[in-house]
Amino acid sequence: MQTSPVIQPDIAKAFSVKSDQVFHRANNQVYAIVGCNRELGIVSDVWFDRYDRPDEFRHVLRHVLQLFQTGSFQYWLADLRFMLSDFSHSEDWLMNEIMPAAFSAGLEREAVVLPDASVKVEGIDTYASASRTVKALANGRVRAFSDVALAKKWLLEGKIPERD
Repeated sequence: MQTSPVIQPDIAKAFSVKSDQVFHRANNQVYAIVGCNRELGIVSDVWFDRYDRPDEFRHVLRHVLQLFQTGSFQYWLADLRFMLSDFSHSEDWLMNEIMPAAFSAGLEREAVVLPDASVKVEGIDTYASASRTVKALANGRVRAFSDVALAKKWLLEGKIPERD
């Protein structure tokens, strides 16, 4: 008996998000789940392993954008900790099309939870790809975190976590 895919437990607990759409590779392996919490105005995308083609990556982000365009959401949590694909093929598209459209649709803040910088599988460096994108946006509304609790505090309260 196959269990249905779920959002990472720490994300589900911290943000009370429920799965909205599950994305599968051709072999039926889940590569991303988009979830949301309408009460908190949060959309989340949680990534697993790898996707096969750039259009699969873009399909997920187009779905996220459609949710923002409903006018029901203000916050975006992107959990890339378990992503084993880099998205350098779509960095310009993400920065020049998706993000401006999401901001126009009401996105106030995005927290990106990054994988450990040392996680590199078969030449893939998700950390570098995500870091470049966050740095390129550098408008104060998109920030990177390694800790879900700190991402939540900033995302929902707008407070930048203090450093020790």
